[in-house]
Amino acid sequence: MQIANPIYDVVFKHLLEDNDIARLLVATILGREVAEISPLPQEKTIPMEQRRFTVYRLDYSARIR
Repeated sequence: MQIANPIYDVVFKHLLEDNDIARLLVATILGREVAEISPLPQEKTIPMEQRRFTVYRLDYSARIR
């Protein structure tokens, strides 16, 4: 699954800093209850001559019931 909308990237990043919202989003995507979630954010910008964009990746460790 790929979800991308650069217009709301900053808002999305801000929302996912809240563990309750992140847990709700992951639970909704998986269709299962998430008991515990621990964010492990990673962000990396790689300058490329022909492309100008940032890749934002969020890694989570989740305990699912």
